[in-house]
Amino acid sequence: MTPISVTDLAPGDTAGTVPVLSHVARAAGHELRNSLNALVVNLEVVRSRSSEPAVQPFLEQSVRQSEESVRLAAAAIALLNLVVGALGSDGLLRYRLTDDGGIRIEATPGESERAGRALKALADRADLSVDASESSVILRVRADSEAR
Repeated sequence: MTPISVTDLAPGDTAGTVPVLSHVARAAGHELRNSLNALVVNLEVVRSRSSEPAVQPFLEQSVRQSEESVRLAAAAIALLNLVVGALGSDGLLRYRLTDDGGIRIEATPGESERAGRALKALADRADLSVDASESSVILRVRADSEAR
């Protein structure tokens, strides 16, 4: 496999960047999930072996937060994969703005469903709504988020 650099591309030719970005997104996601999952496992071991009652609440909170970090990382990775997957061979993102201020990102069926599920964890914390269909994901800022 020959690496592609930006200087190898002719002006306006971005078709080669999509596979590179897809590879980077998959590799980064894999490594990030591995690291976070190892953190969760190690915290669980420390929590289960700790005999100090005063430390238990902190360890339990650490386990919960690390598990939430895994879910949020998965959401960020899903968004990255969704965007990379929606890049056309011309390098342009396939999206449409919705009448209610959202953005509809066109995607392949499997990618839109995966991204929709993963992005729900982010949506709950970031005042977003996520609607996934077979061919797209729609992201909207929730109307009530301005009041917070």
